[in-house]
Amino acid sequence: MNSKEKMKKNVIRLVALALALLIIIGLFATFAKSPNTGFDYSKGLTDKGFFKDVKAQECVTLPDYKSYTMPKDKTVATEEEFVEQINAIKANFTTQEKDVDTNRAVVDGDVVNIDYVGKIDGKEFEGGSTQGKGSDVKIGTKDFIPGFLEQIVGHKPSETFDINVKFPEDYHMEDLKGKDAVFTITVNHYYKDIVPEITDEFVEKNLGNFYKTVAELEVGLKDKIIQSKTKNYVWDKLMKETEVTTYPESVMNYEKEYSKEYIEKSAMQYGMTTEDFVKLIGVESVDRYLESMNDEIKQTVKAYITVQAICEKDGIEVTDEDIVEYFKEFYGTEDYKPFENVYGKPYLKLSVLREKMIDTIIKDMKVVETPVE
Repeated sequence: MNSKEKMKKNVIRLVALALALLIIIGLFATFAKSPNTGFDYSKGLTDKGFFKDVKAQECVTLPDYKSYTMPKDKTVATEEEFVEQINAIKANFTTQEKDVDTNRAVVDGDVVNIDYVGKIDGKEFEGGSTQGKGSDVKIGTKDFIPGFLEQIVGHKPSETFDINVKFPEDYHMEDLKGKDAVFTITVNHYYKDIVPEITDEFVEKNLGNFYKTVAELEVGLKDKIIQSKTKNYVWDKLMKETEVTTYPESVMNYEKEYSKEYIEKSAMQYGMTTEDFVKLIGVESVDRYLESMNDEIKQTVKAYITVQAICEKDGIEVTDEDIVEYFKEFYGTEDYKPFENVYGKPYLKLSVLREKMIDTIIKDMKVVETPVE
């Protein structure tokens, strides 16, 4: 029960994230080692990373981006933003260990290890038991059916007790829909967080590809914050003010195949067929899934042709040195050959084009006082 619900939620998050962005930092690293579906990322792209036979400038009406100015507040990293990034690093490297304290009662937000046995009309049902293997759960999440985790609050390790729940009418397992169930719960133990201290040793050990000391980390993070704010400002403004007049069929087809390939690889990683995978997220077929994602696909195509149109207009091209810098910045390595072997250089250039285009616009922008809202 728990694993299927969590899988469904994770799948929806992955799909939404992947299709919401033009360039997905981390997608290379995630899929470079994943099963091969035979999709050719560079098919239909020129050596420049442009879409073949597409004159992007004829497909969009671009705003006067050369007159853009940068609000002053976008060029400064605030202390709150810096602390937020430090806390994100701490959270990413926080580990958990078994808490030996058995006197404290479980509270909302705790991560606890439990065993449970579920029964309907006094009989155990398939998937309703941990079979004594234990399951880690976080109190307050929505990974279980309503009312399940909430009833663990207040109990202590080694306690065994019954809870009463009702499966939702739209539950994914037909024979459990709307059924009343009794779960016998045993709280085995809870966990405590081990939050790292940001020291020179920690930085070199865990972030050594980017920084060596806390001082370098501070400078680097503040630079990243400013880069992110300025790039997001320009990109959001471009996407808001650019008007698409024609969605090139070849680019639409490319993105549909790309989306389909993403689903196929995700299904393979979960050990499922593609059809079963899309059913898990509530769609009856891959074709219906692509139809349901049409607006998102068009947004991505808009991003592709906006970037290409500006690069066509201003003669912006990606060099091998640009690719090296891109992978050095985002992945901490100058060797992009393993990625080129999977994706092809045209696709790598397509990915870098957006960054170089935005950097080119920012370079000529004047900083002005932030307008009052």
